[in-house]
Amino acid sequence: MPAIAPMEDLRAAQEELRAAKDLDELKKVFKRWRRIGWKNICKLCLRRAPRKN
Repeated sequence: MPAIAPMEDLRAAQEELRAAKDLDELKKVFKRWRRIGWKNICKLCLRRAPRKN
């Protein structure tokens, strides 16, 4: 069953992904925002808009 992530969390994760300077910081961001879902994190990395359900 897919989880629905709040837009505030998606925006905050996106800002942290943009601010990450190296791989170690990127790993920390991925671990911190794991609850919004890996698929959403990957879409944010690719700068695609998150899907609205």
